[in-house]
Amino acid sequence: IGEPEGHSEWVSCVRFSPMTANPIIVSGGWDKYVKVWNLTNCKLKNNLIGHMGYVNTVTVSPDGSLCASGGKDGVGMLWDLAEGKRLYSLDAGDIIHALCFSPNRYWLCAATSSSIKIWDLESKSVVDDLRPEWNKEFKKKATVPYCVSLAWSADGSTLYSGYTDGMIRVWNVTSIQ
Repeated sequence: IGEPEGHSEWVSCVRFSPMTANPIIVSGGWDKYVKVWNLTNCKLKNNLIGHMGYVNTVTVSPDGSLCASGGKDGVGMLWDLAEGKRLYSLDAGDIIHALCFSPNRYWLCAATSSSIKIWDLESKSVVDDLRPEWNKEFKKKATVPYCVSLAWSADGSTLYSGYTDGMIRVWNVTSIQ
């Protein structure tokens, strides 16, 4: 997949859509593009253009209708995969390292260099801004660890986050309203 329509720089992330009737993958790259690929014929379906910096991460919603992308520009972009159009943007305020949709709520989670933001996609507002409690030793370091990977539990009650200090931090999100 890719020649001649592929990314011109590193491909940083690839995700499958759960829709079996219309099999696609979505890729994001350092060329600032999000690309949607039709797996039936291995051809490019859409170029999703809008990021001003490299794309670190893409994710596909549980129903396969939406894609979210994020990266250097600190903007989470939501895309309609059927139409190949941008729906709206969410400002994370910092580089986005990872994105994931909640399995059971209309939420998008973004790992940034400063925190983990959870957006309610209906209201387009931040419902939580998760930050670990750093001890004094960490605060003295030149760089504080940050989250680079995210995964929800199957029931959507727990968020797992991988950090640059080698730790996996676990967040109980059942109390967020």
